[in-house]
Amino acid sequence: MFQKYSASDVKYDASDDVSSCNVHNFKVTLSYTLHGRRYRYDSRGMFSRKQDAEEDAAQQALHEIEQQFSQPVSRGGASAKSLLKERYCDARKFPAPQYITDRRSGEKFVSTVSVPQYQSVRGPLANSKKEAEQFAAKEALRQLKLI
Repeated sequence: MFQKYSASDVKYDASDDVSSCNVHNFKVTLSYTLHGRRYRYDSRGMFSRKQDAEEDAAQQALHEIEQQFSQPVSRGGASAKSLLKERYCDARKFPAPQYITDRRSGEKFVSTVSVPQYQSVRGPLANSKKEAEQFAAKEALRQLKLI
């Protein structure tokens, strides 16, 4: 019922700039492919240790992912749920998407949306049922390449 998320081709590319004092300075790019889309994140600066540059690039990726899910889920006044129904289901004369929302640890919720002629899509944990459904709809829109 739940979709597994997996990224492919995850790799770190490091550039090593050796100064005149034989000091190594690393800059790293983290790149991966998820659902056919390529993502790339650079470390913010030069680091004396390659591992520190890799960690910084990974933190940049995590920060970007957190930002995507913490931003308002509406675009142009329409909610992600409305956009999914209108742009995908109504446009193809399909029935409306169906949402299954479960309460998880404590006060957190997770929602899965079933879209006709597509797979079920699970959103991240949210603070409310409404937010969980919006997150699931937003992820479905992203996978369907509608946003």
